[in-house]
Amino acid sequence: MPFEQLLQLRERPGDLRFARLSLVSPVADVIGENGGPSSRGWSGQMGTLLALNALYIGFGTILGTVQGGLPPILRQQGYAIGSVGLIYAFYLPFGLAFLWAHYIDRVRLPFLGHRTGWIVAMQAIAVCAILLVAFSAGFPVALLAALGLAATVAMATMDTALDALAVERISPDRRPLASGLKLAALSTGAMIGNGAFVVFFSRYGWTTSFVLLAAIMIALTLPILTIRERGTANEARPSEKASLINVLRDAGRRRRLLLVTLVSCIIFPLAGLNRIMLVDLGVPLERIGWVVGTLGPISMLLVSFVSMPLMSKAGLSAAFLTFGILGVFSVGLLSFASMSGNASLAIAGSIVTGAAVSGIYVTLMAKILGWAAGNQPATDYAAYYGISRLSSTVLTITAAQVAATVDWSTFYGLGAAVLIAVLILANLQIFRSET
Repeated sequence: MPFEQLLQLRERPGDLRFARLSLVSPVADVIGENGGPSSRGWSGQMGTLLALNALYIGFGTILGTVQGGLPPILRQQGYAIGSVGLIYAFYLPFGLAFLWAHYIDRVRLPFLGHRTGWIVAMQAIAVCAILLVAFSAGFPVALLAALGLAATVAMATMDTALDALAVERISPDRRPLASGLKLAALSTGAMIGNGAFVVFFSRYGWTTSFVLLAAIMIALTLPILTIRERGTANEARPSEKASLINVLRDAGRRRRLLLVTLVSCIIFPLAGLNRIMLVDLGVPLERIGWVVGTLGPISMLLVSFVSMPLMSKAGLSAAFLTFGILGVFSVGLLSFASMSGNASLAIAGSIVTGAAVSGIYVTLMAKILGWAAGNQPATDYAAYYGISRLSSTVLTITAAQVAATVDWSTFYGLGAAVLIAVLILANLQIFRSET
């Protein structure tokens, strides 16, 4: 601003505030209100997103390995079916992480930043456990189980700290992009754990496969080291009062938690039991594995890329309803396919249902990123995510018992009707009633 104009402003002091805004605004474009990256800091936001999603790929790889990689491998290695079935107990830490998430908000480890310290420490524990498994020839099942549990507890804790970092570092207008990219990363990791790991194991064996898995986890950790957190205005301060009780006591948080849990308890049982239905229709296991096991993650990957522009351009409510309508259609297709005994339609319905459920949940994750923005983001995010998924797991088990007493056509027909009611309620209460 020229000196002469500044002298004129002295004569008009009421205009001085506009001069201040013009001088400050270039800085405000780079630094957010609380010292964090603003929505205009695109390069900084993209660097953060790349680092976050590298770790989400690793997280998805471990989930995929537990779900679809280890069970057939251990059975092929001669372990009893009962022992192999215990692998699914490794899922428990991912649903129970909300019980210890408040420690991640309260405690800062003595290296790196508050969040990055937890992330790197937990990745290190998981990698060490995987390497021990790699050289575990002759280990008893109990010791292998302990190592597996150590790895999954570490990964569940890492994921909680990673989600908290995402809440703190991603600007509000980038949340739809962040949730879409997270789904893409998890889908990519699932394909690695479900498919590539099994193929690699069949060719190169136990030790080499697990050493490679550990190497992948190390490589995916490196980008997070570029996030400068400690000693900056962006670093989270430990919250001594962080507690799960704070979530349950607050009426607003409690209401949101109930709504997310309600949606999860409907969509995940409808998507989770379709492979059992395919078996009842006479679809060979090999076909289920190749077609559903491959096209399912690919469809989730496609949904992640569709959801990002959809949420950004049309809004979260429109995206939620779009995927919801797709979900109702696909569940109805499952009902018709099971009634007519059409295996091909049932397979198509299973794939589309999985894609629709992923789309519904990715819009919820975008909301959760905003809901958890506060003084205890790790605790809040873990509560919304963990309690809802744990409840949906219990209801999936219950739904399986219900499905055993009725035919699949009735099960999915009723499911479609309930899904419509829940989607309408959730859209009104979650997306329409909140800005």
